[in-house]
Amino acid sequence: MSKISRLLGRGSFGFVSLAVSQPTDEARLELPSFMAVKSAENFPINSLEKECNLHSKLDDCPHILRCLGGFVSDQNGVLYYSILLEYASGGSLAYRIRSSNGGLPDYEVRWYTKCLLKGLSHIHKQGYVHCDIKPHNILLVGGSSPFSLRTRRKMVELETVKIADFGQAKKAGKNGKDEESKMTWRGTPLYLAPECILHREYEPCSDIWALGCTVLEMITGKPAWKYDLETEACALLYRIGFTRQVPDVPTWVCEDGKDFVRKCLVRDPKSRWSADMLLRHPFVFQLR
Repeated sequence: MSKISRLLGRGSFGFVSLAVSQPTDEARLELPSFMAVKSAENFPINSLEKECNLHSKLDDCPHILRCLGGFVSDQNGVLYYSILLEYASGGSLAYRIRSSNGGLPDYEVRWYTKCLLKGLSHIHKQGYVHCDIKPHNILLVGGSSPFSLRTRRKMVELETVKIADFGQAKKAGKNGKDEESKMTWRGTPLYLAPECILHREYEPCSDIWALGCTVLEMITGKPAWKYDLETEACALLYRIGFTRQVPDVPTWVCEDGKDFVRKCLVRDPKSRWSADMLLRHPFVFQLR
């Protein structure tokens, strides 16, 4: 049904390719012209199969990357499980930040943040935690979404923002139930909340901490925490989990932006605002 065009990237899970739809008379599925195919070796329990099943419960939100189904294939004698995903022609938010030369414009940060909050609100209401919110897992999909910023009476066209990669996602309320969860962390160190490191707890509030780190990165163009990726991972995990530190918010950030980030980056998870509460924050509430 589809023809692989080129490799888009590799990760610890497997690889992602660009596919071009090839409809036939025998199977007339409504597939887009371009799709991303995410593939991994088909072990007895495949994380991509779980990811596909989870997508079926979340795909009715416009700010979650659509999954179009999964299939098993034989590649040179090796079985792979693959899932068909909506193709994000705009690339990742991480790439957009790297290309920004010092952070995104204020209106982009506010718009992307509101879209992410809508996606997270939907995920959390369905009883799940993403566990790996970060710019690399936030994609910009082709087409545009108009919005207006009330205070400036301005209309701007921006790409649609969607949350992707649910390979680390879990059911809320289930922590430390198996040996694997006790020995490893879900997610990426730079975006882990204190309770994830201290207690291996991953709840909706943990996604909100990661959102705060992501928003700060959009604003400044730099990761929320300063550290050397090659040499200071353990030191960073210690700072996040075992001190009272939180990422610094530069003094030049607007007051609404400062307050929004601080509502996310609260060390006590019970004191963090929820996605629905943050949707009413002045930093994003003015957007239409």
